Amino acid sequence: MSINSFFVSAGVLSVLWLSIGAARSQNQAPPSSNTVRVVTNEVILPVTVTDPTGELVLDLSQNDFHVFDDGVEQTIAHWDLGGDPLAVALVVQTSSRPHAMIPEIHSLAPIFTETVMALDGEAAVLTYDSTVDVLQQFTNDHDTVERAITSVDVEDPHMHLYDAMARAVEMLKGETMRRRILFIIGESRDDGSHADFGAVVRDAQHSNISIYAVGSSSAARDILQDAPQLWAAPAIFLLQEGKYRGKHHDLEVAATATGGIHYSVMRAATLRDVTDRIGGELHAQYIIGYQPNSERAPGFHSVTVTVSRPNVSVRTRPGYYVAQFAR
Repeated sequence: MSINSFFVSAGVLSVLWLSIGAARSQNQAPPSSNTVRVVTNEVILPVTVTDPTGELVLDLSQNDFHVFDDGVEQTIAHWDLGGDPLAVALVVQTSSRPHAMIPEIHSLAPIFTETVMALDGEAAVLTYDSTVDVLQQFTNDHDTVERAITSVDVEDPHMHLYDAMARAVEMLKGETMRRRILFIIGESRDDGSHADFGAVVRDAQHSNISIYAVGSSSAARDILQDAPQLWAAPAIFLLQEGKYRGKHHDLEVAATATGGIHYSVMRAATLRDVTDRIGGELHAQYIIGYQPNSERAPGFHSVTVTVSRPNVSVRTRPGYYVAQFAR
């Protein structure tokens, strides 16, 4: 069988620093003056596979996947379909610009809890305009989440998107036993945040947080799914340099950089269909993990995945970034 190659992505590089005596029990000996650095590399790839019609492909096995880190084939350490339960931070723009979307945002509450959270997921709800407000901390109670979503209302015309993303990423970091998702409903622009966009996206990628976004479209018809390849180059540049040189396509680039996807909608009713589609994808992803064969130098590392089935498309992160640590 022929093997089709798709440039996809990598996951998260987890770096663990352990200082002798930094955390010890009462029975332990006094700390020494030495510091030991223990580095554990684990790259996690949530991978979405679809057929030419866009339908999810769910019958692949671990042997169908080959992973290449900077061109070197890796040994897959673990593989799963579906993965751990989700922790989803739902972030909603409440500036006065997308006010027509507010009734539809209210109506998607049960769809969000049923298809995105599902039976064992948790969710938090945040809103942003000139401030970032946490309407609901993480909970697995569907009714509580739905009440938070239906309480969303228009506030003021400002859009502190990056600040909202930064707050959600910090909250998601605490959800260590779950797959972490940042789900944003809003325009792909920011007008006054203090947070740095590049730093926020790098932080999300490093923390294995996938960003999914739904925003308005000015096209004559709904674009249900923006082509990820359009944003691959700026996403890789962002991970490499920590900067994005474009304008008004922030969420498209952030989603591509973290293995998620951006949906553009013109009609408010399409929001419910897109939410349902995202929920279906999140619970049907392949989760692949590996430890790089060699020590990872600081900087960007690309990942290529090949799948032993023709005519399928594969989507995940375009790589991972390793920070330079101070000595």
